[in-house]
Amino acid sequence: MSPRTALPLRLEYVILGLVRRQPAHGYELINIWNASHGIGLIWRVKPASFYAALEKLEQMGCLASSLVPGECSPTRKEYRITALGEQSFLNWIKTPVAAARDFRQDFLVKLFFRQDLDSHELQALISQQDFICRGWLASLENQYLTSSGFEAQVLSFRIRQVRSILEWLRDLPIEQTRGSTGD
Repeated sequence: MSPRTALPLRLEYVILGLVRRQPAHGYELINIWNASHGIGLIWRVKPASFYAALEKLEQMGCLASSLVPGECSPTRKEYRITALGEQSFLNWIKTPVAAARDFRQDFLVKLFFRQDLDSHELQALISQQDFICRGWLASLENQYLTSSGFEAQVLSFRIRQVRSILEWLRDLPIEQTRGSTGD
């Protein structure tokens, strides 16, 4: 049992998004997550962490479960999203990533769930993320001005990362992105 009772972290939000698409049991959800053509491209999850997060989400009231008898397998716990879970997921997916170090996983996972946003919401998310990235870049460039040695090398690397993110965001095809399934 997880002692954490704070709001869900990104692992939990991803679970909410998966269950939101279709009620399923834990083993099915892990397989969907770790599929090499989806979330598994950027992030793999271990079963222990996954099941602890499922339990936490159920305790928080974001997921509900029922026991479903299997045809060729034992009875399994099937999860479905609750209204609280739905609202938590939608708030998360519409919120840009706050820290550059989290962008690679967090923003790409949000794109996996892009069909959960209409085109205006997706464009707003990308525009907000662009604005935040520009703030990261300005801050790093200011720090770079007074740096030297190893610090300058690290800041130069981070500046190039953020510039690359900005270029990628600028080139992100909204309509084409909306048309694909994410699965």
